[in-house]
Amino acid sequence: MRNGLNGLIIFSLIVLAGCASTEAIYKNYDTVNFKDGIDQREAKIIAQRIIIATDEQRNYRVSVPDIRTDLEAIKYPDFWFVVFGHNWLSPISTNPMAETYTELRETQFLVVLDKDNGNIKFAGLWYPKRENDFDWVFNLDKYKRNNPLALPPYTKVKVNF
Repeated sequence: MRNGLNGLIIFSLIVLAGCASTEAIYKNYDTVNFKDGIDQREAKIIAQRIIIATDEQRNYRVSVPDIRTDLEAIKYPDFWFVVFGHNWLSPISTNPMAETYTELRETQFLVVLDKDNGNIKFAGLWYPKRENDFDWVFNLDKYKRNNPLALPPYTKVKVNF
């Protein structure tokens, strides 16, 4: 009985922390100044606001966004590439293209933002093993370059603002 009670308390704390972090994201979003360009901190806040407005928020680590700074991202210096890794607490795939936990775990949620004004260029699931560069963000049909039957490196999502 005691183990069940401890588990219930831990689960409740996790749920409450999730709610509090959503509220904090909304509060942080009010501090974003769009007039002077978007810095890294603001890019992460905007991306968090985007992901919590989608059905994918439970599948990805909303509280730990990362900015890509590799060669593929540096190629586009006017944009921030904010990624969210998979949440290991969400092993069930709702995506028919990711039929196994391993495939789902290999997806990331990607938000591409303009550094000047914070406009969203892309928001959705990204499959880096299918296409590691970001050329497709700027030409969504580019993934077909060698194989017209290839699966796309992305799945765009609907943002529920």
